[in-house]
Amino acid sequence: MERNAAIIQEYFNDRAAGWDAHSPFNPQKMTTVLSLCDIHPGSEILDVGCGTGSLEPLLLEYHPKRILGVDFASNMISVARQKLSRPDVTFMCGDIFELKGYLFDQCFVMNTFPHILRPVEFIEHLASLLRPGGRLTISHSQGKKTMDATHADVKHLNLPLLPGQGLLNIMKAYFRMDILIDNNLFFVVSGTRL
Repeated sequence: MERNAAIIQEYFNDRAAGWDAHSPFNPQKMTTVLSLCDIHPGSEILDVGCGTGSLEPLLLEYHPKRILGVDFASNMISVARQKLSRPDVTFMCGDIFELKGYLFDQCFVMNTFPHILRPVEFIEHLASLLRPGGRLTISHSQGKKTMDATHADVKHLNLPLLPGQGLLNIMKAYFRMDILIDNNLFFVVSGTRL
C-alpha cells in the first residue's frame, strides 16, 4: 500500500467510532442525488468508499437485488456491519482495485473521491465493474469549494476535489455523460457505461 494511502486509511480507522456524528453526509441531499440516477428495482449496486454505511438505507428504498459496500478502513466497515445486517447488503473491507469478476448496474462514490490517489485508473476500474448501460455516480453532499476548504484543514487529507468538468472529461472515455452539477450545494458527475 502506498504511504499516502496508509495515512488516509489510518485517519478513517481512527475516526470510525464517532464518524456519523461529524460526517458531512446529508440524507436529504443524497436522496436528491439518488433520484437523478434512474435506479431500478432489482439492481445490483456497488458503494465505493461506503464508510459507516450511511448510504445503504437510502439505496434500500429502491428495492435493489443486492448492495455491496466496499471501504479500505476496517473500523468503518465494522461500524457499518453493526448498523445494518441484512442478506441483501454486504460490507467488505478491501482495496477496490482488487475487486474483480463482478458486474453491477449502479456504482456510487459518495463523499470519497478526493481520497482517491489514482483517479484515472480508479474510473477505468469502476467501468470494468459495470454492465453496459450501468451508471457511475461520483458525488459530494457539499460543493467543491466547501469540500476543498474542509480538507485543507485536515493534515494529510488536503487533496482537492477535481472540478466537475475535469472529472467529466476523464469519465467520458468510458461513460455517456448526462449529469454534471458543480455548485456551492452539490457536486454530482454521472454517466452510463458505454
